[in-house]
Amino acid sequence: MKKTLCLLLAVLMLAGLLVGCGGGGEEKPSTEPSSAPTGTTSTEPATEEPSDEPPAHEGAEIELPLSEDVITLDWWHPDTYSFEGYNGTADNVFFQWMEEKTNVHINWLTPPAAGQAENFSTMLLSNDYPDFVSYVQRFYTGGVDKAIADGFLLNLNEPAEQYMPNYLKQVYRDEDTFMQCVSDSGNLWGIHCILDRQQGSWIGTGIRADWLSDAGLTTDDVATMDGLENALTVFKDYTVDGQGPLFLSTGSSTYSGSLIGSYNVTGPSQMPFLNKDGTAVYTPLEPGYKEFIGKMADWYQKGLVNRNYIAENNWATPDDYWANSYIGCADVMYASLAMLKQINASGEYPDPDFEIVAIPTPKLDASQNWETDFHCRESFNVVRVNNSLGVTTACEPLDIALKYQDFIWTDEGITASNWGPYCGEEGDLNSSYYLDPTDANGDGHEEVYQMWMMDKYQTCVNFMNKFAIHNGPQLYIWDREFTVLSQKEVDAANTWDSVGSDWLWPDGVTLTAEEGNTASGVMTSANAAVVEWAAEVITGEKSIDTYDTELVPKLKDQIGIQTAIDMYQAALSRYYGRLQYLDD
Repeated sequence: MKKTLCLLLAVLMLAGLLVGCGGGGEEKPSTEPSSAPTGTTSTEPATEEPSDEPPAHEGAEIELPLSEDVITLDWWHPDTYSFEGYNGTADNVFFQWMEEKTNVHINWLTPPAAGQAENFSTMLLSNDYPDFVSYVQRFYTGGVDKAIADGFLLNLNEPAEQYMPNYLKQVYRDEDTFMQCVSDSGNLWGIHCILDRQQGSWIGTGIRADWLSDAGLTTDDVATMDGLENALTVFKDYTVDGQGPLFLSTGSSTYSGSLIGSYNVTGPSQMPFLNKDGTAVYTPLEPGYKEFIGKMADWYQKGLVNRNYIAENNWATPDDYWANSYIGCADVMYASLAMLKQINASGEYPDPDFEIVAIPTPKLDASQNWETDFHCRESFNVVRVNNSLGVTTACEPLDIALKYQDFIWTDEGITASNWGPYCGEEGDLNSSYYLDPTDANGDGHEEVYQMWMMDKYQTCVNFMNKFAIHNGPQLYIWDREFTVLSQKEVDAANTWDSVGSDWLWPDGVTLTAEEGNTASGVMTSANAAVVEWAAEVITGEKSIDTYDTELVPKLKDQIGIQTAIDMYQAALSRYYGRLQYLDD
């Protein structure tokens, strides 16, 4: 750590710890994010009004090494991963390669998993700051603009212009990316985790394909809610314990949004606000929410909804429910399809024909179009702001530190941070890791990638922690993990992605500290009331008619949901207002 700030700043920071914050979500409805891994730029901005096109920023070559002498930088990085050959980020091959390339050594400061928030607070109060802080938005109470005003975070607007041209090329590639990268005050508050394209769905509705086949059905037959109901009726006789073939997630909906999404709403287990063409909407007040709960209540009474879903109280479907044939339809992660088949093969009820396939959001009417008539699914952000890196005001030497980070955004850095660096001769897998550094899309990496991941590191997450960057400051090539997946698993992601997502809440929308303090209490009470009501209606304890006579009046008159709606609307308006800073 570098330098100690004044006592006055300590007082300000302590005050900041007592102030709440909020916000989070995904994308603006009117523009599409760039699909190009290296971004695109266009014309110069207007001088009087924000331009329709992002300002031009071009990358630049970086002269290496960055220093003749070794420079040490401190990086606060909560890291809970541990497996054979990896005991923390110091064992990461990519950052070891970065040190060889740049002559910059990283001193990793890793707080204990059980005390990360306390460690962060202690660091703030001590005024002894590191150079970099991972996941800063998760830990700093009061929001990123306050962190800058308090003198903790560095505003990167001007330093990045001077030292980070490759990073800015991505920040300014399109309007959506820009709005998610800056704050309401126009501050470039961190080095972000930017995706090379709109993030795809990693979870959605899955169904037992072998059971469909046994019933003489195909996935086309479950493309509508009526068709799915017909299949679930048959599946009742196929389940092991007879408790119902459809599993619902926490909140009596589906975490993926791919079943409740049939009604163009989300549930309280997701982000319960939607962005309908610039208007903030609390989804439990939408007619579609009542319709969905009514349908699930009908299915529950018919024995189609698993009766244990409430007791499980989990956002994810339990693996054993799938593998032991307790259910035949539920949320499933695409990367879990092969694993679930393996679990079934060694489980209590093995089935050689066991197979789960993905289905898109069921249509209410066969004439509907998935891309244009549906607006909710899981994920669609282009910047993962919760994974962004903060640069503190104590960072020095600043030029070296920012050039170090900017190198990760060069073509060479993008390839290495996603696929692992070039660290040896081709085929020399015993002592080093080889990838072709010119293969930016990873097309030629499959054999090596699979060998190392499957034979040595078991999971894609382990592999990325060992050799690349996992959820950190980089241009994240979303398709990289597809390299180690089967075609069926890739097809699952593509199936869920076929559904529109333009109503999902934009990532990076932030409430002010005052708004966050007020809204958090309202939302906690509102979501709890919705979850309780939905469970009681689905299980038959209450009539669906109590939606109008009980739930809505409680939300509006007792809890005061409109107060939270107004605050989220103000935050959404400020989010779109960030476009004014494109010409600064």
